[in-house]
Amino acid sequence: MDSRPAAHAYRPPSPAHWLALCWHYALQRLKMDLAYRGDYLFAMFTSLLYTCLQLFFLWALFSRVPQVHGWTLEGMILLFGFSQVSFGWFSVGFFELVNQLSDYYILEGHLDRPLLRPAPPLLQLIMENLSLRELHIVVKGTAIVWWALGQLEQPVAMAPWVFLAMQGLGILGAVVYAGVFLAIASLSFWVKDRVGLVNPLFSVSEAARYPLTIYDHWVQVLFTVVVPFGFAAFYPALYFTEPESWRRWLLLGPLIAAVTMGFGILVFSGGLKRYESSGT
Repeated sequence: MDSRPAAHAYRPPSPAHWLALCWHYALQRLKMDLAYRGDYLFAMFTSLLYTCLQLFFLWALFSRVPQVHGWTLEGMILLFGFSQVSFGWFSVGFFELVNQLSDYYILEGHLDRPLLRPAPPLLQLIMENLSLRELHIVVKGTAIVWWALGQLEQPVAMAPWVFLAMQGLGILGAVVYAGVFLAIASLSFWVKDRVGLVNPLFSVSEAARYPLTIYDHWVQVLFTVVVPFGFAAFYPALYFTEPESWRRWLLLGPLIAAVTMGFGILVFSGGLKRYESSGT
């Protein structure tokens, strides 16, 4: 009679397991950031100062020009606030990853480590680069949006659903950012360069923080379908300022975000097959 214990069937980790693991990774990263509290506080201060300068620029512009293609100062501040919320959520999960993918992970060979572990490499990279300190950008952007909504010609009443819609639209924009930047950063598997191709794209994303209606039609199509940064600020703002205009994008937004993220994952997966380590 066989006395060996019965083999247990393998059960893949549950989503709750991965969420718990992400939480512990994020806490560990926060502890590392707080080890240098002076640098941490200085970074927070400079971020706040930069936001104040951007708002001052908008105020100075609209003190001379009452409207830009029908957009008032309050509407522009609303756009800016939504761009901060979207970029904040993106920064929490992906900013460090896309910045380090070319230099740190690919050229220096640190991608070897995630490849040796029994978990999806991309998921490991996301967990390693989770940054809870970037939540201050989300808080900052939420405060700006909250203020701007109360200053519109038809003020939006403050309610829990408004806050949830605000964060949901911000996360939608963050997914768009993540998909686009992951795809561009993953090109470093083919084009070996320490600087990478991400930094020029950040400059392009700045242009999408303004109303798309001020650009030519082909630019509007570019920021809606090809590089859909319009879903990080412009279309979320329309949800509150022009609900009739938003309805046609209500279903298209999540679809475009899903396709964009899927494309980013596809490019990363294709590049991973070409990964050659550091050669040392």
